[in-house]
Amino acid sequence: MVSLFMLVFATGMVNAAYPDRPINVYVGFPAGGPTDVIARGIVPILEEKLGNPVAITNMPGAASATAASFVLKQKADGYSLFMGSEIMSIWQTMDIMDISWEDYKPIKLIAKATPVIAVPPDSPFDTAEEFVEYAIDNPGELRISIAGPGTIPHISGLLLQKVLGAEFTFVPYQGGKPAVTAVMGGQVDATIEMVQSMVAAYKGEKLKILASFTNEPIPGLEEITPFGKLYPAVSEYLPYGPYFGLFAQKGVSEEVVDVLEKGMSEAIKDPRWTEYCEKFYLTQIDYSGEEAVEFLEAWTSKSAWILYDTGGAKNSPADFGIPRPEK
Repeated sequence: MVSLFMLVFATGMVNAAYPDRPINVYVGFPAGGPTDVIARGIVPILEEKLGNPVAITNMPGAASATAASFVLKQKADGYSLFMGSEIMSIWQTMDIMDISWEDYKPIKLIAKATPVIAVPPDSPFDTAEEFVEYAIDNPGELRISIAGPGTIPHISGLLLQKVLGAEFTFVPYQGGKPAVTAVMGGQVDATIEMVQSMVAAYKGEKLKILASFTNEPIPGLEEITPFGKLYPAVSEYLPYGPYFGLFAQKGVSEEVVDVLEKGMSEAIKDPRWTEYCEKFYLTQIDYSGEEAVEFLEAWTSKSAWILYDTGGAKNSPADFGIPRPEK
């Protein structure tokens, strides 16, 4: 006689609880960059909350599209996840690849970061006004290192060009860390990057931060001047900065989403994550489900149209059904 256990097993009614093997989180940028910094802060805590190994794999290339497309090709079972950032919102307008954040399931958006502009320690520029005025009077002479075309640093620089009439030469690197290294070594005149990638060097006087892309001072770094205070014309676009969060493929089951969302919810409430965010001057957020979708729609609309209007995008956001943001 066939036992009840054998019958249930044969008919597939018994499934191993998720997760029952290591999970891989893919980061589309090199180690040390902003997205990697976020991942290495939250993933170890998530691993504890899930009671299951969670590994980080850096797979840089094509503005994180290499890692993102790799994840999409994997089985939608929750074992291959993507640590996403704002670049997902402009892949299409940048003509990097014909997919967007809508091809993924947002598990949890956990942080926002603040971009700043910095110069080498021996730079002749001590203020953002001096830097901008020189760029207006000497078009294209000042070289700014960025994490890549279409990234927040690139869009931030384009915004200054559009609104203030300055003109820079952007030098792309494969991620934020090498872009910061370039300015510390004097290979470029400045860099625009997230403050968490530069705060240690800034406090060690290995570079000078001139201004933040905010309207109000960064808590804990009040001595850094906000661009919005210096230039009212720029203030309407600020604050401007990237989001970070964990994503799965769109076809992942709700059961898996529930487990991951619960794990991430517990992880971001952990005091260690709060301390980590304070250490790197990150703004904590907590969006999942419809809240995450609404946030991503609004952010995509804003960033894609800024990029297009400043001449940084090949394709119009309208071609992909991305509405222009309401003023």
